[in-house]
Amino acid sequence: MEKQVSIARAKDHFSEIVEAAERGEVVTVTRRGKPVVRMVSEAEYGKLVSRRRKVEWTPPALDTRDFRFDREDANRR
Repeated sequence: MEKQVSIARAKDHFSEIVEAAERGEVVTVTRRGKPVVRMVSEAEYGKLVSRRRKVEWTPPALDTRDFRFDREDANRR
């Protein structure tokens, strides 16, 4: 469940918003009607971060042992 509040309301009712996030609600804080921040519980944040860390991209290995660079040949092209 997601809750949306203005910055002014978030400032006036901060402890209630923190409690809602702790209960598992996502609380979106808005400025002039546009979302600027989302508050989630520490447990939910941990899940999001651990998902991101599981994806590891390894660049393909390039074998350059037999590569020779000839500057004069490159300049002729």
